[in-house]
Amino acid sequence: MNEDKIEKMTLKILKEILNRYPVESNHSNYSNPLYQKAWDIVQRAVKKAKDLQVDVVITVLDSSARVIMTYRMEHALLVSDEMAYKKAYTAVGMKMESKDLKPLTQPGQWLYQLEMMLDNKIVSLSGGVPIFEGEHLLGSIGVSGGNSIQDQEIALYAIDR
Repeated sequence: MNEDKIEKMTLKILKEILNRYPVESNHSNYSNPLYQKAWDIVQRAVKKAKDLQVDVVITVLDSSARVIMTYRMEHALLVSDEMAYKKAYTAVGMKMESKDLKPLTQPGQWLYQLEMMLDNKIVSLSGGVPIFEGEHLLGSIGVSGGNSIQDQEIALYAIDR
């Protein structure tokens, strides 16, 4: 079976699971529209990653840094699983793109050693982007597997920015 067929079958199975177990509107976490949009965000990220010919891991978190969804393309690097989460965690925790943290964590800057102080849960690498609805933080996306430009481009494309 070729990679495209496996990818399509996986997406079909995931979609069937999501349709079979619809989101309960009375569950408190589901008042966040990101729970409804996560699947579309991941699909857009996968499309962009395929266009760029790179295998990535995509993680979508809610505003409390809980995982809504993680998707791993077949040939993504093993370390990308953890890095996608850390990029998303950084974006939601700092309410900023993870790449924008880099200049603030350099020696002499006010957040120097922040990454180490938080047991390396925070990273200053491209690919983590917060997701806002107006001024309200809904959550974030983290993408890992390509180079810094690709990860950032995929994340921004996925959330339509």
